[in-house]
Amino acid sequence: MDGNLTLKIDILERPYNLKVREQDREIFCQASVIINNLVQRYETKLTAFKDKQDLLAMALLESVVSALKNKKKEEESEQEKRLDERLIRLDELLSSVLDKTK
Repeated sequence: MDGNLTLKIDILERPYNLKVREQDREIFCQASVIINNLVQRYETKLTAFKDKQDLLAMALLESVVSALKNKKKEEESEQEKRLDERLIRLDELLSSVLDKTK
């Protein structure tokens, strides 16, 4: 069974100690790299920012928008899957009725 561990990650050169499940360690490390890369990208892209918090806010906004888009795609995919299943059942029912009328 996976236990908890203390993980130190750096975001904007500030260390954060987190207690995470062992199986989530890699995803937290990847997330911190992505956050730092997004902030760095905004830092080179935006010339008018007051402090790193502005950059972090932009990176957060981009991340949440991306997550919401992915969630919407998943929901649409699930709806399509349910519709396909219903169409298959309807086709089976129609085929069954047509076979009986022959």
